[in-house]
Amino acid sequence: MKKLALLLAALSVASVSYAKEVMPEAAPVVEEVVVEEVVEVKAAPVLRVTSIGQYLEIDNTSGNEDVGEAVHFANKVGLALGDNWAFDLMARKTWSASVDDYYDNDTKGSGMKSAGHRIDLQATRLFENFSVGLRWRGEKEQDAIFLPVTYNYGMFSGWIEPAYYFANVDKGQDYFYVEAEPVQLSYGPVQLAYYVEGYEYTGDGDEFAEVKGLNVLKESEWAHQVRLRTKLYSTDNFRLGAEYRYQFAGEIKGMVEPNVEGTLENNRHIAILNAAYDVTENLTIDGYYRYDFNKYDAEIGNQSVSVDDDYYGEFYVGWTYRF
Repeated sequence: MKKLALLLAALSVASVSYAKEVMPEAAPVVEEVVVEEVVEVKAAPVLRVTSIGQYLEIDNTSGNEDVGEAVHFANKVGLALGDNWAFDLMARKTWSASVDDYYDNDTKGSGMKSAGHRIDLQATRLFENFSVGLRWRGEKEQDAIFLPVTYNYGMFSGWIEPAYYFANVDKGQDYFYVEAEPVQLSYGPVQLAYYVEGYEYTGDGDEFAEVKGLNVLKESEWAHQVRLRTKLYSTDNFRLGAEYRYQFAGEIKGMVEPNVEGTLENNRHIAILNAAYDVTENLTIDGYYRYDFNKYDAEIGNQSVSVDDDYYGEFYVGWTYRF
């Protein structure tokens, strides 16, 4: 019996060994992993309001109205579309204002009288270091198209606004216009800039305008200035600055009645004091006062003409709320 049991056990071990050698092992089951690609969907740009504001500006030249030859009140709205587009709207109403003492029943110029209006609509494409825009300006007697450009590369910056004005009145003439600070050099709190402003009339009108007591059919106007501005004082929410402008060349050319070529030169000194106060993180109140000292030299034909010097004042106060 023992021999039989040993024989059966040996046969069993041999069978298992043979089965392991003959029968292959089952292959492991590999699950297929499906990778789904995630596509990022960007939200469409939304037009949003970025700022609103108003301002009051009073301009006056000595010898004119005793309050202001031009009193401007304006409303402003700023918008943005995404990060690359900005839009600006400005609507302004202008009056002349004078207080009269009624001596000898003279009420000429007293009170406030409508003196014009202006609407500006501008779209600006913003790039990393510069911007390019298009502005339409509408007024009662003229309209204009502007192409404003700005740039900023560290301590060097500037802006230029060429435009073309279309006259909306009889005898009026169109003109090319440019205003610019093409070069601004900044170092710390100080900035030095060159400024130019020019009018080139097309000659398609025959309306004479009063300029310092002379009736002139204008041909061109140019002014060149050097400007120095600096910060005088600042805290976390208050800023005080000053600016000095010297107009080293300023000239108006045209036909002076009765049809004689004439020029009027103006070398002026301009002083400006400005301030801004942040009422909250979003609300800012700002203002400035400007005073011009004008010195004139006139020549009609080949003869010098005496022209009185004058002074010009400009007061501005406004507020802006940024969202």
